[in-house]
Amino acid sequence: MSGANTRLADLISSGLPMMAETVEEELKSSDATRWASIAWLLVKSEMEERLEKALGADPLDLIALAWSKAQDLKKYTDPAKYPSDQSVVVHLGEHKVTWSLNPEIDIVLNEIPVRTVRFTLEFVAKFKTAALTIRGGAIRAIAPGSCSAQVVLKYGKVKLKEEETPEVHLPGRLDLGPGLPIGGPEETYP
Repeated sequence: MSGANTRLADLISSGLPMMAETVEEELKSSDATRWASIAWLLVKSEMEERLEKALGADPLDLIALAWSKAQDLKKYTDPAKYPSDQSVVVHLGEHKVTWSLNPEIDIVLNEIPVRTVRFTLEFVAKFKTAALTIRGGAIRAIAPGSCSAQVVLKYGKVKLKEEETPEVHLPGRLDLGPGLPIGGPEETYP
């Protein structure tokens, strides 16, 4: 979909180097792990690459994917009640769309597993209202209305970054072309 070319990274102001320092300090302080400086450089590079990939997701894609999996929309897949040539506009009231990803890095030194570094990336979009155009069992367009978003990046229980956008009104309608099948596509994102 990528309507506005916005990425989750755009919602989190710069700070990956600071995040890397926080993780490095925690890893180095662990009694179970003592890091050689060259090993940390490799881990740091991989960690930043994985986080960049996760933060490259388009929030609108995540929202549309979450809506496509909503159980309340399953009834619109019944062709007897909703023929494939008929469009239905479904108005959603106030609600939240939540998405979570857990990028992991397995650290192995000399073929010995040392540690798994796991992050949690949470994205929450809060809507006052939204309208979905459904045809043929798929969401074909969305009119998002007023919304705000929150992105949280954690390492364990430590919040590395948390950002919230002000509420904005997104005018117009985003066309999804062939649409997202209700029930979700076979693949998950990303």
